[in-house]
Amino acid sequence: MSTNKQLNKGNNMKKAMVIREEEKTSVTQILGGLMIGFAAIDFITSFAGINLTPFLGSASRFSPIVFGLIGSALLNSNSK
Repeated sequence: MSTNKQLNKGNNMKKAMVIREEEKTSVTQILGGLMIGFAAIDFITSFAGINLTPFLGSASRFSPIVFGLIGSALLNSNSK
């Protein structure tokens, strides 16, 4: 008789409802990804002799580093 009680115990359990929250992509994350992409393209084209940031003058040497750092900071920032 005790085995029947053990088997019926599971029928009296309440069912839990699980709610999943999906992460939403924010504008800052998209902008950060685009800036990292631009930094990579700027770095690659600099070897081909194409300067994508001539408006920065002599600072255009460091533009891939600057754009990459700003982009990674935007990606890692939490808006919550």
